[in-house]
Amino acid sequence: MGEINAAWMVRAGRSGERAEAAIAEGLAIAGWVELGDLSEVKTRSELREVVRASYPDRGNTVIGNWTGQLWRFISRIQVGDLLVLPRNSDQIAIGTVTGAYEYRAAADPNLRHVRPVKWFRTDVSRADDVLPDLQNSMGSLLTVFGLKRHDAVRRIQHLAETGTDPGQDQSESGGGGPANRDELLDQAAKGEGEAPKLTIRQLLGLWNTGRRTVGTVAAIESDLADRGLTTVPPFTEGWIDNTIRLVPISTEPEPTDGPAAVEPSRDIPTADELPAVSLRVGDLESANSPVMGVDSEQSLDAAITLMLANDFSQLAVHDSAGGVRAVSWESVARASVAYPNVTLAHATVGARIVDYDADLLAQVDEIYEFGYVLVRGPDRVSITGIVTTADLTLQFASMARPIALIEEVERRLRRRADEAFTLEELRAGASSPNRIRSAADLMLGAYDNRLLATEESFRRMGWRLDHTLFLNSLTAVRRIRNELMHFSTDPLTPEQMQSIQGLVNMLRTVDPRA
Repeated sequence: MGEINAAWMVRAGRSGERAEAAIAEGLAIAGWVELGDLSEVKTRSELREVVRASYPDRGNTVIGNWTGQLWRFISRIQVGDLLVLPRNSDQIAIGTVTGAYEYRAAADPNLRHVRPVKWFRTDVSRADDVLPDLQNSMGSLLTVFGLKRHDAVRRIQHLAETGTDPGQDQSESGGGGPANRDELLDQAAKGEGEAPKLTIRQLLGLWNTGRRTVGTVAAIESDLADRGLTTVPPFTEGWIDNTIRLVPISTEPEPTDGPAAVEPSRDIPTADELPAVSLRVGDLESANSPVMGVDSEQSLDAAITLMLANDFSQLAVHDSAGGVRAVSWESVARASVAYPNVTLAHATVGARIVDYDADLLAQVDEIYEFGYVLVRGPDRVSITGIVTTADLTLQFASMARPIALIEEVERRLRRRADEAFTLEELRAGASSPNRIRSAADLMLGAYDNRLLATEESFRRMGWRLDHTLFLNSLTAVRRIRNELMHFSTDPLTPEQMQSIQGLVNMLRTVDPRA
């Protein structure tokens, strides 16, 4: 059969209604009966608009999901790729794709979008011939998806040639982390039972990262889309320890006009449909923490006691109708001047309330003027947290501190490099040497990749440090710096902060000058 680069699953409808026609005619068949000929579609964005026009009642999440599946079917699946077709609950067929996408206008509406296939085996038993891990990787509810995990391409080729599954090559195993990720995503993709719940931080950890950078979000979105999954609410929104659910999204339209069996709310956004990345009120931890307060029927003494005990400047005041107002030290002072026998009602004032997804920077002036804002959650009703001036200070400090420390690393490196090397040496190997007038013109990567790459050059800095360990530390900080240049609302992990602080401490010790 030769070398195979990819394997795909193309289902024959939710109930396998197209399976026998696919086997008999040597075809892979997609559904989407409302769509016409897609042969002239050249880009994924063009395809998305075609799908949206044909299914105007579907939400953005479903349109994006269907677009991804159809794009795989008409474009990403290549001639020579392996193709797996579920015939029924137990049997699968395996073949190779032999031709490009075709639209058969004269065929039954359910059998028009096709790819020619040569079938090698049409009676492979899932239970007897396919090992459990490979079975699980075939469990997505999508109509069209890639089979990549668990050494799938080699094993499916072996199944096609011999009818037996050789199992995963252990040298290809990714270890415990990826396996746990695959198991969780496989469970979610089956759509059976309760949707898996985890925090955004735990989700990021499955991809061995701790922050939602542009690259990380794109990778997670792609992997989720490959399995027909999304998160509710979107993992791109909110504090990193908020809880989300992994849910399957619609596979393909039913032959009738009825809604898809597993289609989530059409109002669920995906990361690429959200507004441009910005720092939102809901990204702060305090905006997602329970708000301490008192009932409007309680005494002013109770409110004062709670504020003193917790070092609060204000409290929420909840009334019996579900409304929220506030009491603060300022309002207590004003009421005490105005009323001889002041009560909580006298000291209660209108609360400053902003929405969860409001631009945080646009709220800064109000927060500093009034000392706080209460945060209204995604449901536009409940109060999910409070953001105070102290919270703002902590947030901006957490964002500024690593940048300031890395800037100190660069200043110290530049100062010593200017002392240890000539201008010609600083320019050596640079892509634009004439633009370098001092070490201040060097990027951080120039040190570990070029200027200090050899033991001999490193010794000219005059530091009693291990060359390899120093470069490892510098490289780690350089990578963190590059990550910081891609905006993320998430704080650095403790390990990343330790890497930065460790290098700063090292440089302060070997060169104690301020």
